[in-house]
Amino acid sequence: MNKFYMNGKLIHKASDHNTKRCEVEKWVFLPHSDFERLKANPYQEHEAITAARDLMYEDKNAYHCIMLLDEHGEDGLLIEAEGFDYPRLSMFVPDAKSIYERYQSSESELKLHDMIKDTVEKIAELAHTDKTDFTSADMIDMDEVESLVKNAIVQQLAQRDDIKMAKNTDIGVDFQPDIHVEAEKFTELKFYCPLKVQREIKPSFDEDEDEFFEGTEELSDFEVLEYESEISSAIEAYQCDEEENRGIMAYLGDRKRFADKVYSIFPSVEKVGDRLMGVFTCQICGELDSYEYDELLHELSGQASDGWGEGFEQRDIHTSEGDIYVSFYDTSGAWELMTEEEVKTAPESPLEDVGLKM
Repeated sequence: MNKFYMNGKLIHKASDHNTKRCEVEKWVFLPHSDFERLKANPYQEHEAITAARDLMYEDKNAYHCIMLLDEHGEDGLLIEAEGFDYPRLSMFVPDAKSIYERYQSSESELKLHDMIKDTVEKIAELAHTDKTDFTSADMIDMDEVESLVKNAIVQQLAQRDDIKMAKNTDIGVDFQPDIHVEAEKFTELKFYCPLKVQREIKPSFDEDEDEFFEGTEELSDFEVLEYESEISSAIEAYQCDEEENRGIMAYLGDRKRFADKVYSIFPSVEKVGDRLMGVFTCQICGELDSYEYDELLHELSGQASDGWGEGFEQRDIHTSEGDIYVSFYDTSGAWELMTEEEVKTAPESPLEDVGLKM
């Protein structure tokens, strides 16, 4: 039999076994580094705790808590902050992610799991009577399996924030739709950032120095506006087939801190006043709390500098005046993310004072 491994700390006092009901009001995923820091020293503030502060309290029946999960690990921290921004009460929960996954399992999934276990028991019992070969269709009701799988899919869909309703519409007719789904309407959030655009300088020969000179020159805001069409076409051409529906969110499903609420992120450019700006358009399901919002901003900053933006800035964009290179990030210190509202209310020039605190 395979061994099971978990992190834990063994205790020996009977009083340590006295418990009180804990109700998990919210499951929150943390980056691994944040989780390890809180685990090592729970008495410190964290944005995720602040965002869920009103959910945590104690009454006569239970502790009302949040469960912090390691995004890239298996363990968790059960937190009751009592209205503060740090854990006043906490408990390390080994293998908490498996608890979370079971919590999310539908009734049909659990029945299917039990059916598999029962079938294993039947086959194991018969194996001791010298029977060696089995037909799975004889051991398990495949029609019931199909029904359970279908219901499990519907029940999982119904639990999602981005799905308004899901229903099993099977009427027993082959090749007919048997699942009906309606999606929730998305809200749209736009975040703007300044662009840095450079153009290749055509090589020239310096007779005095007896050598060729080449390099790039940074374009002014006015010059960049002339290339809006070329830049937009380059962004569209840079998009992969996998990004058709969700943009760069197609690669960010493991960002559990916000992935359940952010359906898509599409980069683009847009004329704002007298300049061209980079844009990240996000489709959101529901409402982001302050922690999820900050984590989304952090991700967008990373995509502009090191992720999507790093790859895009290395692509040459052909124009009649020479190749240009577009960066969604600038290391000069003036770079900032702005909301759509801030962009609309910002003075035409300069924009340096209008920033979104990261």
